[in-house]
Amino acid sequence: MCWMALNAQAQYQYDRALPLPTVNLYDTGVMNMYMRALAETSARRQQRYEEYSELAFSAFNNRQWSSVISYVNQALNTMFYCGELFYIRGYAYEQLGKLRAAKKDYKVGKKYDCVEAAQALDALKAKRKAKR
Repeated sequence: MCWMALNAQAQYQYDRALPLPTVNLYDTGVMNMYMRALAETSARRQQRYEEYSELAFSAFNNRQWSSVISYVNQALNTMFYCGELFYIRGYAYEQLGKLRAAKKDYKVGKKYDCVEAAQALDALKAKRKAKR
């Protein structure tokens, strides 16, 4: 019985295991297509980042604190970052009385070498010490 099972041939083409197709990404151009798509996506994200950043700075100049926070959040969702955005969002949080969120944003802005964020963080710490 075992001998018969070993020697039996498949009657239909579906009875055999088909080899999986192998793709060499470097030979087929798939990698080039992927890189083009990545570059296009990155360009669109950067354009959105610039648009939302402009809106955020405009809202900041007009003292529209809730709008500043919303636009900065949308700009940062594009995965492009700049310390000034964290600073203006932190300042907006501070104006709205959300000091913990402001401190957090000032710290991140300071990490991105934003001088204003570092100064605002120091001022916020001094203000908290004065209250104690």
